[in-house]
Amino acid sequence: MGRYKLKKQRRSRFQADGRPVDEACLASHVAAVADTVDDHGRVTFWDDPALQLGQVASGIDPESGAVTVDPGESGQLPAALFEPARALMIKAPGEPPREQQAEAAIQLGMERFGLGFAVLRPADGWALHRLADERLELRSPDGGVFSRIAVPFNPAWISSALSTGFVLCLYGIQLGVRTPPGMPAGQYTDGARLEEFRRGRGLGFTAAGLVSFVNNRG
Repeated sequence: MGRYKLKKQRRSRFQADGRPVDEACLASHVAAVADTVDDHGRVTFWDDPALQLGQVASGIDPESGAVTVDPGESGQLPAALFEPARALMIKAPGEPPREQQAEAAIQLGMERFGLGFAVLRPADGWALHRLADERLELRSPDGGVFSRIAVPFNPAWISSALSTGFVLCLYGIQLGVRTPPGMPAGQYTDGARLEEFRRGRGLGFTAAGLVSFVNNRG
């Protein structure tokens, strides 16, 4: 079961892989992409210099609006990044462009992860499964596989995920995971990854949620 099905659009301008296409071409593109759940990804922590997620707020002053944090409390919380290889962009009249795979995740209960202060809530029904072969499988509330990534074994990350019981899962086409075409891998620095990550957040292309971690290894 794929993660996205094309809905009927009226007077929309479609794009596939950054190129304008008609509705028939888009339908063909969707068919080729929707059932592909093996994506690019990596695991890391909230204090990763390529993410710079900041601190978890511990309170808000109702009069001044000042936010208080517990420094250092959230730095080593686990995060998993899921970046699809291809985009499904739709631009409807009078609306900003949207990436439909991220939109599907949001419709299923994740949050749109924009810039600035963000509210991160548990993504009800979602689960992140550690498989027997060490791959990570992000499953949506209907039990279907939404995305799957193969990442190097990271004992510290596994320990953190097991102890907290949840992982911040980020899904989007601009997370700073893949090296851009034509760029030497050595030039894709943490700063360049952070710039792309923030660009995707600013454009509304990133979905996020606190997802329950399920360990399928003995």
